[in-house]
Amino acid sequence: MLPIIIKSRILASLMSIVVVANAISLYPFLIVRTNLDEHQMNHELIHFEQQKELYIVGFYTLYVYDFLKGMIKYKDRTQAYYMIRFEQEAYNNQHDLGYVAGRNKQAWKKYEV
Repeated sequence: MLPIIIKSRILASLMSIVVVANAISLYPFLIVRTNLDEHQMNHELIHFEQQKELYIVGFYTLYVYDFLKGMIKYKDRTQAYYMIRFEQEAYNNQHDLGYVAGRNKQAWKKYEV
């Protein structure tokens, strides 16, 4: 399933609580500030896979947990964001356009906050 894309600078800004983001995945929606290039879209599709395998609620629970753990560990909002396991997987693989098709379930588990 491909995301339902909502292009809205206002919504994207409101959703950028932690860091300023060009896009936010909220399964089944993708809220974008501007058009995405293929690598940014791949990044968001990786998040879609993560959200599906953790039944959405599990994804957001772990996402917040990782962020809070990162804040305690690094005492820096931006670094805490980039150390979230889901973000590490997405950023490390966003340039591999075949990644989503061959991605192993729960691949994010190999990353640590």
